[in-house]
Amino acid sequence: MKNPFKFFGLCAAALCFAFASPGNNEPKKVTVVIDAGHGGKDFGATHGSLAEKAIVSEIAAKIKAQNKDTEVTIHLLREADDFMELSERVSRINELNPDLVLSLHLNYVKGKPNAGMEFFVCEDAKEHAKASAYAQMLSDKFEEAKFEVDGIKNAPFYILKRSEVPVVVFEMGYLSSETDRAYLTGKDGQDVIVTTILEFIKEIK
Repeated sequence: MKNPFKFFGLCAAALCFAFASPGNNEPKKVTVVIDAGHGGKDFGATHGSLAEKAIVSEIAAKIKAQNKDTEVTIHLLREADDFMELSERVSRINELNPDLVLSLHLNYVKGKPNAGMEFFVCEDAKEHAKASAYAQMLSDKFEEAKFEVDGIKNAPFYILKRSEVPVVVFEMGYLSSETDRAYLTGKDGQDVIVTTILEFIKEIK
Protein backbone atom coordinates (compact mmCIF):
# COMPACT_ATOMS: atom_id res chain seq x y z
CA MET A 1 0.00 0.00 0.00
CA LYS A 2 2.98 2.25 0.29
CA ASN A 3 3.31 3.54 -3.29
CA PRO A 4 -0.16 5.19 -3.51
CA PHE A 5 0.47 6.93 -0.21
CA LYS A 6 3.93 8.04 -1.32
CA PHE A 7 2.52 9.63 -4.46
CA PHE A 8 -0.27 11.23 -2.49
CA GLY A 9 2.14 12.40 0.17
CA LEU A 10 4.36 14.14 -2.36
CA CYS A 11 1.36 15.88 -3.88
CA ALA A 12 0.16 17.02 -0.45
CA ALA A 13 3.55 18.11 0.91
CA ALA A 14 3.08 21.67 -0.28
CA LEU A 15 -0.04 21.91 1.85
CA CYS A 16 1.93 20.94 4.94
CA PHE A 17 4.64 23.49 4.41
CA ALA A 18 2.09 26.21 3.71
CA PHE A 19 0.33 25.17 6.91
CA ALA A 20 3.47 25.33 9.03
CA SER A 21 5.20 28.38 7.54
CA PRO A 22 4.34 31.99 8.43
CA GLY A 23 3.88 34.49 5.63
CA ASN A 24 6.64 36.86 6.78
CA ASN A 25 10.20 36.70 8.05
CA GLU A 26 9.30 35.68 11.58
CA PRO A 27 10.91 32.46 12.88
CA LYS A 28 9.00 29.39 11.79
CA LYS A 29 7.39 27.65 14.73
CA VAL A 30 5.65 24.32 15.11
CA THR A 31 3.74 22.65 17.92
CA VAL A 32 3.66 18.88 18.18
CA VAL A 33 1.75 16.68 20.61
CA ILE A 34 3.29 13.32 21.48
CA ASP A 35 0.64 10.87 22.62
CA ALA A 36 2.14 7.96 24.55
CA GLY A 37 -0.49 5.28 24.09
CA HIS A 38 -2.21 3.34 26.89
CA GLY A 39 -1.30 4.03 30.54
CA GLY A 40 -2.52 3.17 34.01
CA LYS A 41 -4.71 0.05 33.98
CA ASP A 42 -4.26 -0.22 30.20
CA PHE A 43 -0.87 -1.90 29.72
CA GLY A 44 -1.13 -2.29 25.95
CA ALA A 45 1.05 -5.07 24.52
CA THR A 46 3.15 -7.02 27.01
CA HIS A 47 6.10 -9.39 26.82
CA GLY A 48 7.24 -10.81 30.13
CA SER A 49 7.89 -7.80 32.37
CA LEU A 50 7.85 -5.38 29.42
CA ALA A 51 4.76 -3.25 28.84
CA GLU A 52 3.90 -1.08 25.85
CA LYS A 53 2.62 1.72 28.08
CA ALA A 54 6.03 2.11 29.77
CA ILE A 55 8.15 1.88 26.60
CA VAL A 56 6.15 4.45 24.65
CA SER A 57 6.10 6.76 27.66
CA GLU A 58 9.89 6.53 27.97
CA ILE A 59 10.38 7.35 24.30
CA ALA A 60 7.88 10.22 24.45
CA ALA A 61 9.71 11.74 27.43
CA LYS A 62 13.02 11.50 25.57
CA ILE A 63 11.55 13.29 22.55
CA LYS A 64 10.55 16.23 24.71
CA ALA A 65 13.76 16.25 26.76
CA GLN A 66 16.06 16.10 23.73
CA ASN A 67 14.28 18.81 21.77
CA LYS A 68 16.63 21.81 21.72
CA ASP A 69 14.89 23.76 18.96
CA THR A 70 13.35 26.90 20.45
CA GLU A 71 10.92 27.12 17.52
CA VAL A 72 9.52 23.66 18.31
CA THR A 73 7.08 23.21 21.18
CA ILE A 74 6.37 19.64 22.26
CA HIS A 75 3.49 18.69 24.52
CA LEU A 76 3.13 15.25 26.08
CA LEU A 77 -0.46 14.07 26.28
CA ARG A 78 0.41 12.10 29.40
CA GLU A 79 3.56 12.51 31.49
CA ALA A 80 2.83 9.85 34.10
CA ASP A 81 1.43 6.33 34.20
CA ASP A 82 -2.14 7.58 33.99
CA PHE A 83 -5.11 6.02 32.24
CA MET A 84 -6.79 8.33 29.72
CA GLU A 85 -10.01 7.63 27.90
CA LEU A 86 -9.78 8.07 24.14
CA SER A 87 -12.36 10.86 24.34
CA GLU A 88 -10.17 12.65 26.89
CA ARG A 89 -7.13 12.34 24.62
CA VAL A 90 -9.03 13.78 21.66
CA SER A 91 -10.50 16.60 23.73
CA ARG A 92 -7.03 17.58 24.93
CA ILE A 93 -5.61 17.37 21.40
CA ASN A 94 -8.29 19.64 19.98
CA GLU A 95 -7.80 22.06 22.87
CA LEU A 96 -4.05 22.30 22.20
CA ASN A 97 -4.65 22.57 18.42
CA PRO A 98 -1.12 21.48 17.42
CA ASP A 99 0.33 21.27 13.93
CA LEU A 100 0.76 17.52 14.32
CA VAL A 101 0.04 14.68 16.73
CA LEU A 102 2.22 11.55 16.87
CA SER A 103 0.50 8.75 18.76
CA LEU A 104 3.13 6.21 19.81
CA HIS A 105 2.30 2.51 20.04
CA LEU A 106 3.80 -0.97 19.76
CA ASN A 107 2.52 -4.00 17.88
CA TYR A 108 2.29 -7.58 19.11
CA VAL A 109 1.38 -10.71 17.16
CA LYS A 110 1.67 -13.99 19.02
CA GLY A 111 3.24 -16.88 17.14
CA LYS A 112 4.03 -14.92 13.96
CA PRO A 113 7.38 -13.45 12.82
CA ASN A 114 5.97 -9.99 12.14
CA ALA A 115 8.40 -7.10 12.46
CA GLY A 116 8.81 -3.49 11.41
CA MET A 117 7.22 -0.08 11.78
CA GLU A 118 3.76 0.94 10.60
CA PHE A 119 2.11 4.33 10.18
CA PHE A 120 -1.66 4.83 10.28
CA VAL A 121 -3.88 7.65 9.08
CA CYS A 122 -7.64 7.84 8.52
CA GLU A 123 -9.15 8.66 5.16
CA ASP A 124 -12.22 10.10 6.89
CA ALA A 125 -10.24 12.46 9.11
CA LYS A 126 -10.60 16.22 8.70
CA GLU A 127 -6.86 16.66 8.06
CA HIS A 128 -6.28 13.44 6.10
CA ALA A 129 -4.17 15.10 3.39
CA LYS A 130 -1.75 16.69 5.84
CA ALA A 131 -1.58 13.60 8.04
CA SER A 132 -0.79 11.41 5.03
CA ALA A 133 1.97 13.73 3.87
CA TYR A 134 3.51 13.81 7.33
CA ALA A 135 3.26 10.03 7.63
CA GLN A 136 5.08 9.59 4.34
CA MET A 137 7.84 11.98 5.35
CA LEU A 138 8.32 10.19 8.67
CA SER A 139 8.25 6.78 7.02
CA ASP A 140 10.94 7.89 4.58
CA LYS A 141 13.09 9.18 7.44
CA PHE A 142 13.00 5.83 9.21
CA GLU A 143 13.75 3.93 6.02
CA GLU A 144 16.78 6.18 5.56
CA ALA A 145 17.77 5.30 9.14
CA LYS A 146 17.71 1.60 8.10
CA PHE A 147 14.61 0.57 10.03
CA GLU A 148 12.20 -1.95 8.54
CA VAL A 149 9.06 -0.06 7.55
CA ASP A 150 5.82 -1.81 6.62
CA GLY A 151 4.18 1.17 5.03
CA ILE A 152 1.37 3.64 5.62
CA LYS A 153 -2.13 2.30 6.16
CA ASN A 154 -5.66 3.55 6.64
CA ALA A 155 -7.47 2.76 9.89
CA PRO A 156 -10.66 4.07 11.55
CA PHE A 157 -8.99 4.58 14.93
CA TYR A 158 -10.91 6.90 17.26
CA ILE A 159 -8.02 9.31 17.75
CA LEU A 160 -7.54 9.59 13.99
CA LYS A 161 -11.22 10.14 13.15
CA ARG A 162 -12.16 12.52 15.95
CA SER A 163 -9.16 14.86 16.09
CA GLU A 164 -9.43 18.21 14.32
CA VAL A 165 -5.69 18.29 13.49
CA PRO A 166 -3.30 15.99 11.57
CA VAL A 167 -2.69 12.79 13.54
CA VAL A 168 -0.36 9.90 12.71
CA VAL A 169 -0.49 6.69 14.73
CA PHE A 170 3.06 5.36 14.79
CA GLU A 171 3.48 1.67 15.59
CA MET A 172 7.21 1.73 16.33
CA GLY A 173 7.77 -2.03 16.11
CA TYR A 174 6.64 -5.42 17.40
CA LEU A 175 7.18 -6.27 21.03
CA SER A 176 6.75 -9.87 19.91
CA SER A 177 9.79 -9.60 17.60
CA GLU A 178 13.20 -10.20 19.16
CA THR A 179 14.80 -7.83 16.65
CA ASP A 180 12.31 -5.03 17.20
CA ARG A 181 12.28 -5.57 20.96
CA ALA A 182 16.03 -4.99 21.07
CA TYR A 183 15.85 -1.49 19.60
CA LEU A 184 12.57 -0.59 21.33
CA THR A 185 14.00 -1.29 24.79
CA GLY A 186 17.69 -0.45 24.28
CA LYS A 187 19.17 3.00 24.81
CA ASP A 188 20.84 3.14 21.39
CA GLY A 189 17.72 2.09 19.54
CA GLN A 190 15.50 4.50 21.42
CA ASP A 191 17.96 7.34 20.83
CA VAL A 192 17.87 6.73 17.07
CA ILE A 193 14.06 6.76 17.13
CA VAL A 194 14.04 10.01 19.10
CA THR A 195 16.65 11.68 16.89
CA THR A 196 14.83 10.66 13.72
CA ILE A 197 11.52 12.03 14.98
CA LEU A 198 13.12 15.33 16.00
CA GLU A 199 14.83 15.65 12.62
CA PHE A 200 11.47 15.07 10.93
CA ILE A 201 9.80 17.72 13.09
CA LYS A 202 12.47 20.24 12.08
CA GLU A 203 11.72 19.50 8.45
CA ILE A 204 8.02 20.33 8.74
CA LYS A 205 8.66 23.80 10.14
